[in-house]
Order: sequence, then structure tokens, then C-alpha cells
Amino acid sequence: MHHKPLRLWILVFSVFLGLSHLPVHAAEEPFPLYPVIDPNVTFWTNIYARYSTTQAVVHDSVHLDIVYEVIDLKPADHPGARKTNRRRMRQASQKVESILKRLATHPLAEDTDCRRVAALFGPGAKARTFSHARHRVRCQIGQRDRFQAGLIRSGAYIDRMRAILKSNGVPEDLAYLPHVESSFNTNAYSKFGAAGMWQFTRSTGKRFMTVDYVLDERRDPIAAAQAAARLLKENHDRLGSWPLAITAYNHGAAGMQRAKAAHGDYPDIFRSYKGRTFKFASRNFYSEFLAARRVASDYQGYFGPLVLNAPIRSRTVSLDGFAAFTDLCRHFEVSPKVARAMNPALRPPVFSGQKYVPKGYVLNLPALPESDGISLADIPSNLFKTAQKPSRFYTVQRGDTAGKIARMHRVKLDDLILANAMDRRATVYVRQTLRIPQAGESVRSEKKPKPPVPRDPVVLAAAEESAFTTSAIPESIPVESAAVRYRRPGPSPADLLAMAEIEPDTAPEETIAHESGTQPGILAHVGFARIVQVQQQPVGLVQVEVEETLGHYAEWAGVRASRIRRLNKLPFGQPLLLHQMIKIPLDDVSAEDFEARRYEFHKRLHEDFFAAYRIGELQRYRVQPGDSYWTLCREKFDLPLWLLRHYNAGVNLATLRIHQPLTIPAIESVLDDSPDAAAGATIPEA
Repeated sequence: MHHKPLRLWILVFSVFLGLSHLPVHAAEEPFPLYPVIDPNVTFWTNIYARYSTTQAVVHDSVHLDIVYEVIDLKPADHPGARKTNRRRMRQASQKVESILKRLATHPLAEDTDCRRVAALFGPGAKARTFSHARHRVRCQIGQRDRFQAGLIRSGAYIDRMRAILKSNGVPEDLAYLPHVESSFNTNAYSKFGAAGMWQFTRSTGKRFMTVDYVLDERRDPIAAAQAAARLLKENHDRLGSWPLAITAYNHGAAGMQRAKAAHGDYPDIFRSYKGRTFKFASRNFYSEFLAARRVASDYQGYFGPLVLNAPIRSRTVSLDGFAAFTDLCRHFEVSPKVARAMNPALRPPVFSGQKYVPKGYVLNLPALPESDGISLADIPSNLFKTAQKPSRFYTVQRGDTAGKIARMHRVKLDDLILANAMDRRATVYVRQTLRIPQAGESVRSEKKPKPPVPRDPVVLAAAEESAFTTSAIPESIPVESAAVRYRRPGPSPADLLAMAEIEPDTAPEETIAHESGTQPGILAHVGFARIVQVQQQPVGLVQVEVEETLGHYAEWAGVRASRIRRLNKLPFGQPLLLHQMIKIPLDDVSAEDFEARRYEFHKRLHEDFFAAYRIGELQRYRVQPGDSYWTLCREKFDLPLWLLRHYNAGVNLATLRIHQPLTIPAIESVLDDSPDAAAGATIPEA
């Protein structure tokens, strides 16, 4: 009898030892639903599975369980839907803000609206509660129809993605993450340059994939899934939990490391972290993932019976050399449309003939029956080229016209216009860089622009780039001698001068007459200001343009970034400033190659953006206290930095002045499932 307690203790100890040897992930839920985020997960579940894109939820941006009302919106294909919906959301938000303002003054107000809103905060809510809530009103567009479309698309990829994640030692359910990022849309592209189903930015994507002018593996769902698995595992190894690793996918591992050091585990970070860039999207990213996982794993319970797309079957061939896309299509008897769809990593310059399919690329082709017997290895050697097709560029000089440039390079004017997406007048600008199409290059597009006017277009010459003129170009002035100053796309100089007449307190924003859909040309000056000799080595001087970093210069020059820092006496960690002059060593690369790579970078930004978005209305805006070009783009107007630069080419964005007039373009998605449309957003501030 005295031995029974001992035997019981031994049994318990043995069970404990057995459990201690189990893998951690076998004993723990990798994606815990913390009580503090339960209301947020419920909110996003309703956004994904209850409310459609023709509904907007007006809610508190911090306490997502406080929903003021749900309003109806126009379908996206309805004429003027975007403008109408923005107005409805703005009006709904302003109505709620007005009610909260009244409650902040009179917490016991008895009118119907005040009683309804006050009840959402529970009994005993104080005046300051309503006062704070007034600044947290937000509109979120529903996503039920978009999520359902993403579910159907996911069938083609999800099984393979789960296998990739498992093979990398990360939870398979992370395959649901593209529902949050892109709704499984291969062509998804955000305003800030994130691309593909997994929404990799250029800088993060280049750590794991090839991202350049010819190949962008971010757009390949499988290649991007491999990269996402590596990144998520890296985040988990660094941060120690999957909630933090997933949040870092949106916010960055370094930022989450700082948050963890300050607040500890995820629940405390969620409650208390106030990082400068830890805003609504980052704070809710893990909650959105849990909601997407909940809905996608039980999609029939939320949507009824759905037939998902069948997994994609394909055959692959690795190319032993460079090859023209059209030649490969003819050889394998595959339509260019099908081949293009099956190879989303290849960029438009390959399809147009400007560039070859790169050596070593694994080409995806439709699967064939086993009995077909076609050998993928039998590619004629004459199909392959030994080197990539070089790029040809020209920087517009004073006195140039599009016609003159076309004659100079012996190309058709129509081809030059199409290759550079010029406007209908084929206008060129001083210091603008143009791409010169090559023989055999197909520059025709499905959306062919209207033919140019039957005369050589006017070049806008510049004595001083920052100066403007109010005089239009008379038709009688010879095109070769038109003496006008620098102009950029968008409003005319007269429009800009008119801005100065607007009082900031009465009209901080006003619509500018503008042809919707008009694209600005590439105005980033990619050439060297001059080339000098430093210690008997050639050194080029460039002016820093928007979106450029020291890493870009190092890549284009084929040198380490530290060398450029030493050459310019830049302390480590010191950022480059817009318009700053930087010395670039040219002993490892020619000036022409550097300029071509620089041009291709800006061209890629331009092409990718306008494949997903168009320019709508232009607005006049006056700089307010606290504004910078960064806050204007990222927080106030949701714009890429380079686009603001395009529409304000005569403005030094690095030194904005209060009340300074700016031109702000409104952006409209041309893709039904763009990540920006899928996310919904707070209405931009006036």
C-alpha cells in the first residue's frame, strides 16, 4: 500500500517525459485566436463572407465590433461608380462624425441617431469616448463576391502551394494567405509596387527571386510560393511565433522585432504598439489571415457548393540559350496567348520582341497526352541566341520632335509612338528618355491609340525646368522653333498658376479638367549630368530620382554599395535625398549600360502600374502643416511616389512649403481584383 503513490508518481513522470519529446507544433495551435483579436476576426469574416463589393461597412477603426451602419454602393461597372461610391462613403462617414461630435458635447442627447450610436459604446460612455471615436470613423468595402472568385481561382494552385509550404517546414494553412493579399489573382499589382498573388515588393522579392526588366518571378504563383515559404520561415525563426511572423509579412521583420522588444508577445503588441508605420493594415493583418483561413477552409458552409478550378497541368523545358518568344511558340505549336498566360513571370518586353526569353528560363507549356511522344529536348540550335537583345534609348534634346527622332533612328513614327505610349499629339519633352524599337519588334498593342496629328509634334524645350509659361503654343509657330518652357503631363502651366489664386481655407482641393485615362510619360532623367575623371577612373554624376536607392545604383553599376558610399563620403545608414547629386564609378560598366538599366527600372514601374491602374481626375491641393511627399503619398492620397513626381515635375518635393500648390492624380483600378480594391480604404483626407 505504501508503494502506490510512488508508482503513480513514476507513471505521471513517464507520461511527461513522453510528451516533452513531441514536436512543439504537434502540441500547440500555430495560429491561436487570442480573445483580444476575436472581434477583429469576426469583422473580417463578415467582410469576406457576408458583405459584397456593393456594400460598405462604416465602423470604428480600432474597435471593429463597433459598426455604425452598412451602406449600399454602385456596382463597379456602373457609369461613374467610383465617384458616386466615394461620395456615398464620405457622406456616411461625415454623418457618423457629426453624431459623435454632438455626443461629445451632449453625451445624453436624446435624438434617435444619437441614442442609436451611443448604444454601440455601452452604458456610461463619457464625452471623451465619443470625441476620440470621431477621429476613428472608417469605411470598409465588402469582399464576398471577390473572395468567392478567389476561392474558385485557388483550386488551380492551392494543393501545390500547400506541398511547397510543407516541404519548407512551415504550416500548410499559410497557403490561405493569398486570399488576403490578392484573392489569388496572378495579375495583382498594388499602387506601391507589390506584385503577384503573394504581393512581394521589389526589394523583398529580389532577395528570393529574379525581378528585373525581362523576368519578374513575383508574378509566378509557384515561384512566389517558394519565396513566401522561405520568408515566412525566416520571420518565424527570427520572431518565435506565427502570429508575429505573419504580421511581419506585412510590416517587416525588423519592425516586429522592435515591437516585440517593447511589448512582448502578439496580444500586447496588438493592444499597445504605436509604431510610426504600424497602422490599420499591419495591426489587422493577422486577424485578416485568421478570417480568410476560417472562410476558405469551410467555403461550402459560407458560399454553398462551389466548383474550384482544376489544378494546372503543364510540361516544362529549360532553355539552353536566349530565344525569341514568338519562335518558341511556333516551335512548340502553342498560341502566344496561351504561352503568355502560362508564363506570367515573363514581362511585356519579352512578348513585344524587345527582349529575348532569358537563358536558363524554365518555360511552361500545356500538358500533352503521354502517347504524344513530343520531345521537349529537341529544340533547333538556331532558335537560340548567345546574348540578350540590347536596349536602345535616346534622351530628347532641345529642338527634337518625335518625327525627327524617328527619322534619326530609321524607325517608323507609329512604332516610336507605340513603344513609348505617347499621347495623341506624339509630344516629347526635353530630357525625356525614349525607347527606340528594334527591327523585328512587335510594338502593336491591343488598345491602339488614335493616330497622331498629321504634322511633327511639338517639342517642349526648356531653358529653366522649374519655370512655367501661361502662353499656349499657337498653331502658326513652326514646330521646330516652338519656344516654350518645360511642361509635364497633366494640367497646363495656366492651371498651375491658377492654383495660386485658390485660398487654402476655402478650396484646398479642386478638380482640374483632364482627359481621364491619360498616362504621363517617363520623365525621370536617366542620363548622367556629366562624366569626370576621379583618380584616373571615369565617374558619372547622377541626380537622385524618386524610388531610387543606393542599392539600385550599386546594382546598375555592378559594384558594392559600400564603394559608392566611400566615393560620396556618405556615412552608413544615411539615406539619399531627392535631387541629391551622386557619383557613380563607371570602371566596371559603361555609361550606356548604366543608363539603360536605370531607364528599365523606371520603365518597369511605369508599365506595371498602368497595366493595373489609370489616371482619373486631377485635383489641386495646397500643402498643409506636417505634409511631406512621403506622407502625402502613403497616408493622405495613396499614391506611388514617382507618380506624384510626374505630375509635379517643376516642384522640389524634398522642400515643400505650406500652401504650396500641388497636382494630385486620382487613381482608378482597371483590374477587378486589384489588391488595393480588395483591401478597401479609409476615404482620402481632403
